[in-house]
Amino acid sequence: MNGDDPQDDARGALVRIARTLGVPVATFLTADPADTPDIETVVEGPDHLAEVMALLRLFVRLKSPEARARCLAYVVQEVTHDG
Repeated sequence: MNGDDPQDDARGALVRIARTLGVPVATFLTADPADTPDIETVVEGPDHLAEVMALLRLFVRLKSPEARARCLAYVVQEVTHDG
């Protein structure tokens, strides 16, 4: 591993997201995230789980740090205005 592999970046991002959310990385790799124990404690309820998982799966596929930053900025903006 030389640090130039985009897959390494994606794996690292996935690990950081899982750590931040307090869930195992396997949560994002499970065919049915509802099968993952205690995942409902991370989000507002099981109704939002599919959306959260879809968002995270797509986010970790972004290769560009700039694209990830734009996505995060957009979500922050939406949360601020949705308040």
